[in-house]
Amino acid sequence: MSTLEQRIGNVVFKSPVTVGAGPLTGRPDLLKKAAECGAGAVSIKQTPYSQPRPGVRKMYAERGGYFFNPSDTRLDYRKTVDMIEQIKDTTDMPILVNILGDGLNVESWVFLADLFERAGADGVELNFACPNPPDKLGAGAEGYQYGASISHHPELARQIISGLTQEVRIPVWVKYSGYGTDIASLARIAWESGAAGITAFCSLKGVYPIDIYQGGKPRMAAMDSCSFGGINGPAIKEASKRVVADAHKAVPALPIIGGGGISKPEHAIETIMFGADLVFMHTQIMLEGFEIIKAFNDSILRFMEEQGYDSIADMKGLALKYEIPVNELDYTIGPPAKVDPEKCVGCGICEKIAFCRSIHLSGGKAQVEEELCECCGLCASVCPRKAISFG
Repeated sequence: MSTLEQRIGNVVFKSPVTVGAGPLTGRPDLLKKAAECGAGAVSIKQTPYSQPRPGVRKMYAERGGYFFNPSDTRLDYRKTVDMIEQIKDTTDMPILVNILGDGLNVESWVFLADLFERAGADGVELNFACPNPPDKLGAGAEGYQYGASISHHPELARQIISGLTQEVRIPVWVKYSGYGTDIASLARIAWESGAAGITAFCSLKGVYPIDIYQGGKPRMAAMDSCSFGGINGPAIKEASKRVVADAHKAVPALPIIGGGGISKPEHAIETIMFGADLVFMHTQIMLEGFEIIKAFNDSILRFMEEQGYDSIADMKGLALKYEIPVNELDYTIGPPAKVDPEKCVGCGICEKIAFCRSIHLSGGKAQVEEELCECCGLCASVCPRKAISFG
């Protein structure tokens, strides 16, 4: 019988679907809603050691495209303690806390981890991923590092992780930025430094959406000026899975919470097949509500039962058995495209592929000149009717 439940270290996750740190995990009522809808865990939004910087919630999303967030409030650690204590009275769902110490001031990270452990948290998640750095805060010393900048300095990451894991008992997860980083080395550092696992995704810093008819003014609600900020949502999905895959290949035994752009149950399964144990979501839940967590759980479990997978571990990393170095690819041209006339409706999408010489419409159906087909496969992937195949 298939099960979604996993034990990682001494923590039991009843579902592989977790809610990542952010706007959805900054209030007790939201955490309770996540638990009620079957989340495997939540990560409470960023809680810094130093006084939280001023923030205003301004966001923009294009469905199926991307999500933009230039700034948001951070939590005061006293408020986070109150939330943990409240939620732990009502649920056994694991609670992680996304924390931000003052750069290399390891004591600041230890202070937060110890505080939240005593409040009942099941783990902390070190924020080495935020793409929106403020002006220097906290320690204020020259070279102060914040968020994603730590992921670009592996030895700094090692010092913080090692210093923290030696001082606290609570499981330490590390949320890395996969954008422009050597995630394989970062994964090894986390493993060697005693981390419980990593959270891996590829959030990058992008530009704000603009209105070209208003001289480039930001298309953000009630904002006449805007900062560059984090890009998330479907736009980063494939890059995020690559980050998960590279981390898993580097350290197969390292637990991974993978995410970034997951909007369908199939995306969650794909992320697991590229090496994740758990997946995190945020944007799609914001747009559709916490109820989609239950739908994801039902769909993933049904898929496992239909395909004969007993556990999440049975699916982990399966896609990587097909990955080979680019110089080992087979460059022989295979069999030409085939068109199923019963499925083809003559829409002409395949015929528009600019470099293709082999496909044209005839009699309201796509036809293939086999001797001209380069077998690239693009026509099959863009056909809305799945009328084209190879082999």
